[in-house]
Amino acid sequence: MTTGPWSGLWLVLFAVFAGAAALLALGTLLGRRFARQHRERFERAIGVRMRESFLFVDTARLFVLQHLATAAAALAAWVLTGHWQPALLVALAAGALPSLLLRRLRRCRIEAFRQQMPDLLMLVAGGLRAGSGLGQALAQAAAEIELPARQEIGLLLREQRLGVALDEALGGLARRMPIEETTLFASALRIGAESGGSMAATLESLAEAMRRKLAIEGKIRALTAQGRLQAWVMGTLPAVLAALLFLVEPVAMRALVDTGRAGRCRRQ
Repeated sequence: MTTGPWSGLWLVLFAVFAGAAALLALGTLLGRRFARQHRERFERAIGVRMRESFLFVDTARLFVLQHLATAAAALAAWVLTGHWQPALLVALAAGALPSLLLRRLRRCRIEAFRQQMPDLLMLVAGGLRAGSGLGQALAQAAAEIELPARQEIGLLLREQRLGVALDEALGGLARRMPIEETTLFASALRIGAESGGSMAATLESLAEAMRRKLAIEGKIRALTAQGRLQAWVMGTLPAVLAALLFLVEPVAMRALVDTGRAGRCRRQ
């Protein structure tokens, strides 16, 4: 049996090995749990946004493609620059890209629906004046109008056919399209369905008010387009020039990154 200092050394080595194995097992367990939770959060959040935009793509496949693209972009940035800081920035940007794209698509969809609201109201009002009921007028409007209003009104009608009350279906439409025009449209239909009256005249006056509001906003955007373009150019110009100079004169531009670090090391 081994005695003396060697026995103590073997005990220390065994303790170190056991501790390292325990830490590795704990890290693996925590890593798997974090990866599973991250995937569930990604699929839940991205899935909700995609369903809101009527995009039906497998979120599990999108999760794998997004992480592969992030790793490839980070590796390419590391190889091209030779520094880990640009690779980290590229990885963060690539990781945030799906959410940014979905938000952009969501905003474009909401704006397109907002531009269609006056025409949608006039179509529903025309159906009501022709003697159709509210459901028939909405169905006729959904058949004649373009996307995305056709999808939203079609979903509202399908919810009603499944037994959802008109008030709840209109509330769902207002949640999917959180804009003032949708709220006014839903309120007008609720009030007209509950109290009666000339719903067609109400919708026509509301459509005219929306059309005037959209025309004024279009004129404002046209008048301020040059100023907004100048702001974008002046805001992105320093970053673009810095990137170009790093490509043309990397040795001279590296002093902007390395000089401060070297000065701190000398002071220390």
